[in-house]
Amino acid sequence: MRTSRTTTVALACAALAALTAGTATASTPVTNTCGGAVSDYSGLLGLDTPFTGNATGAGVDRPMTITPQVLDGTLVKTEIASGTGDSRYALGQFLLRVDITGRGQITFPAYAGEGWSENIVCATGTRVTKITGMVYVADLDDPIGFVVSRD
Repeated sequence: MRTSRTTTVALACAALAALTAGTATASTPVTNTCGGAVSDYSGLLGLDTPFTGNATGAGVDRPMTITPQVLDGTLVKTEIASGTGDSRYALGQFLLRVDITGRGQITFPAYAGEGWSENIVCATGTRVTKITGMVYVADLDDPIGFVVSRD
């Protein structure tokens, strides 16, 4: 029996479709539960208030502020004091990652490198009110812990 090239390709495609039927699944959209949207950090209807707190570790305790710069945007100013009258900052975009549970994590610029969240807290709804994590600071080789919050 002679088959045309078109028929052979069609049969091969049908066989492949039959083998993979049922193995492809559609991804389920992630539902934001806490910090899973940019506006949870920066504000949606108005620019949100800064996160304030401290970066602490390796014998230092330094005031720290993460301030949203753009409404519903990722631009933040991260400021960490290195001593009296010596405050340093970085201005840049944070990177938002959202896990399968709808909880967010951010990585953000800092003067000496970067910082990242290890836990976020949302008091009501999805708006982030507290961030804990690690951050690189000037004059230390290793990152130190931080806690910043807002009402």
